[in-house]
Amino acid sequence: MSVKYKVEKSEKLGRYLVAAKDIKAGERILSDEPFVLGPSSDTSLVCFNCYLPLINKFLVCKNCAVAPLCPGDGCPDEFAKYHGRQECDVFRNLKLTKGISPMTMVQNVGSISVLRALLKKETNLLEWKLFMELETHLERRRESNVWQYYDNTVKFIQSLGLLENGQNQDLVQKICAAIDVNSFEVRGPPIPAIGCAEILRGVYLQAALLSHDCIANTHMSINDSNVLVCHASVDIKKGESINYNYTDPLKGTIPRQQHLIVGKYFKCTCTRCTDNTELGTFMSSAICPGCKKGYITKNGDMWICSDCKKEVESKDIEHKIKCCSDKLEVINKKDEKELEEYIKYVSLVLAPSHYLLLDAKQRLAGVLRDTINREPRPTKKLMVRKLALCEEILPILEIVSPGICRTKAITLYELHATTVQLAKKLFDSREMSGSAYVDELLKAEKYLKRALEMLVIEPGNSPEGELCAKALEEYRALKVTISKIVDSLHAQGKTFGMDSMTIEETENSTCLDVD
Repeated sequence: MSVKYKVEKSEKLGRYLVAAKDIKAGERILSDEPFVLGPSSDTSLVCFNCYLPLINKFLVCKNCAVAPLCPGDGCPDEFAKYHGRQECDVFRNLKLTKGISPMTMVQNVGSISVLRALLKKETNLLEWKLFMELETHLERRRESNVWQYYDNTVKFIQSLGLLENGQNQDLVQKICAAIDVNSFEVRGPPIPAIGCAEILRGVYLQAALLSHDCIANTHMSINDSNVLVCHASVDIKKGESINYNYTDPLKGTIPRQQHLIVGKYFKCTCTRCTDNTELGTFMSSAICPGCKKGYITKNGDMWICSDCKKEVESKDIEHKIKCCSDKLEVINKKDEKELEEYIKYVSLVLAPSHYLLLDAKQRLAGVLRDTINREPRPTKKLMVRKLALCEEILPILEIVSPGICRTKAITLYELHATTVQLAKKLFDSREMSGSAYVDELLKAEKYLKRALEMLVIEPGNSPEGELCAKALEEYRALKVTISKIVDSLHAQGKTFGMDSMTIEETENSTCLDVD
């Protein structure tokens, strides 16, 4: 397999990846096993072998008599295991020489990733050296509260006697920093029949070299074995940097910048962050209080209208935006009425695609989805409203997350599902003609095909992978339904025009295997 990337270095980015060849959207760029994987520092107790949450009780490893493990029949076979023989031997030796007990580990479960990273120095020196070369921003952390936050981890590691002569707390702090700055969130294994799981953090030595951009050109997924797979989300030209969005693309510039400064210690200067309109989405803009038509965006210390050019003082508009943000924090985000009232209220102040409004609209679409799927006869009003919400969100996703995007795929799937449901309801009640019904189903098919093209790269047992399997079955069924309706119309001697394409064109254009 040809090399798809190479490592380069710059003063601004440090070490980063660039494309060694032209890479097509959907093409795998790299796969990476975790150098270290574990719970965050404020986690609940988890099994040291498979990371399942330990709710009521645990067993202790029979070999080292230290590590807390799953009770009963032990760790499920399908989960990756991390308490290996070498670690077990180290723990057993620490029990004999330092007197550590299972309760020592229970009390320091949030430090297990740091301990396991340190042990890599003895078991995999090459990976350890690469880990030590990762960006840490150690000097900036030294001046912040996060340095004191990890005091307990430093004391725990020091108490184990694993530091060589001359090594001090800075090595432990550097490990903590390398994990904080370079880790990816990983879904922990869910408790069977309950489903709850801890969010883990994993350091992936290749993926850690991906530079940041708020308009990413890659898509990340992590499979059941906790292997990270990176695909190109759009076409990447040879020589272009390969980047990933470290933040939430559906947040505005200020919260994205805050996240990066606090957690990653840098200020982003990408095209989106340096554009007051956020690439024309106006995701951080408000409605101009003067002309009521344009959107005011922050420009230095003032907010300026894109239409009438009126200037508004920052304190006035920022106070209104903070009120909108505070209101979103306190409302019941699973209540349809409260979400509708919030959207109606803040739409008088914020631009239609402001990130606070998008958050509320996404949540409302989810509530409506659950209601529609739960009700035996959902109303047309519910379905029309859900479609409108998805149609408002999708164009923004196309801009801020171009190409392959998990959230976009789910939005397209929901558009398809409700389009089919609404069309059937209208057709069954004779409010829609047969030809119009086929047009709607073909539109739904296009939504579903696009969703499948994105979901197909997701790990099979992930929620998105399971949605992919479900969507594929629905895709097959939808094609059969369309064919049956068309045959029925032809049998009645009726002809019709289609807004999208003919059945034959649809079947010939699809690249999905539906046999």
